[in-house]
Amino acid sequence: MESQIGYERLFDPEDIFFSTTDRRGVIQNTNRTFDHLSRYSRDRLIGAPHNIIRHLDMPAGLFRLMWVDLEAGRPVCAYVTNRALDGLDYRVFATIVPLREGYLSVRIKPMDTATRNPVEEAYRRVRATERELAAHAASRREVGERGAVELAKELGGLGFESLHEMTQVMLPREVSALVGAGVRVPAALPGMQGPVARLLAAVALIEKETNTLVYELDEYMRLISAMESARGAASAAQRRAVRIGRLVSQDTAGGDRVRSLAGQISELIGVADAELGRLPARLRAMDDAVTELRFAVALMRLMTLMVGRFARSILDGSEEEPVRSLRDLHEGLESGFAGLAPVLRSVGVQARELDDALHTVTSSLDRATRRLGRWVDAHRGGFSGSGVVNEVASFMSQGFPEVGGLAQLAAECRGLNLTYDEAETQKCLAAVRTALTELS
Repeated sequence: MESQIGYERLFDPEDIFFSTTDRRGVIQNTNRTFDHLSRYSRDRLIGAPHNIIRHLDMPAGLFRLMWVDLEAGRPVCAYVTNRALDGLDYRVFATIVPLREGYLSVRIKPMDTATRNPVEEAYRRVRATERELAAHAASRREVGERGAVELAKELGGLGFESLHEMTQVMLPREVSALVGAGVRVPAALPGMQGPVARLLAAVALIEKETNTLVYELDEYMRLISAMESARGAASAAQRRAVRIGRLVSQDTAGGDRVRSLAGQISELIGVADAELGRLPARLRAMDDAVTELRFAVALMRLMTLMVGRFARSILDGSEEEPVRSLRDLHEGLESGFAGLAPVLRSVGVQARELDDALHTVTSSLDRATRRLGRWVDAHRGGFSGSGVVNEVASFMSQGFPEVGGLAQLAAECRGLNLTYDEAETQKCLAAVRTALTELS
């Protein structure tokens, strides 16, 4: 159901819609919601360039950045304001993915206003710059290139290094809001049989699988944030360890046994120092892997919703050419799941490496601390008043409680289980393929 406020047309979360284009951006297929919101007839849209609904307030730089990512084979998400034939505006959150022969664009109602509002403000500033350039006789190409540079700067100010990075962050948020608004894969009717029923049953299982992953990935993100917060404490422990190592390495007064202890202590602290030094990079790698996986799962949730809703439209007649639309949407679904398992494995590898690194830190510092006790005891006779010995003893009394906290977080992360049954998902996808063959 749609409504209108001023010159803007609003639609409900349930009104998810799509279009496909060829490689040049010429529309190949639409659905009724797209047609209705744009106020163009289907005949007018098919064969038209997709910019037929472009709003003049949208920066050319955005579309330039989008094309760069799409041509590199990367999915793109963006907040877009379109202009309908009757002059009204309508906002969408667009997700565009490459297909074999073009692109699929899925649109949903944008609901994450905390992200959308500052992004739209950035659009306005970039568009003002573009208009000024155009007023000074800059070509369309020049306007687009400069707009892309300016928009990239604006996105940087919002904390995103690129449009691709913003895409990875925005989609999980918007899909989560969509699901939170109650949008689900439609259930098959009681007693229903045949290819549509089997198709709906298959995508319902996929939906359940991806929803479970979303919950588990949220836990990963919580733990990564906790580890990031603990980095300051870990750095303090690292500095203390390095200082102890330097103090002990100055020991030339003891006998062979004491010097041997000093060498062991320095070696163990060196191992811990190296791993703590690599910790920020490991956390970034883990964060990147989980972010990529969250995006991939969100994309699959969105495509699963679309396939399910168009399968149901075969029964209620709410869409024109639903089987053709299903084939387009199914291609996007298959393509996305093909890349999901490698990203899942990457997250698993990062989690194990992080756990191994922190185990090395805690083990090394624990062993170093025990040897430090023996080293201090060995000096308590003639060197009990030594400033070096006293300083080491003071450090030793503090221990390294910060690292223990990090190790606990790593153990929690390791304890999480990303329950993804790839074989079961492939079985569901095969069921969808078979049903589509029967429907064609």
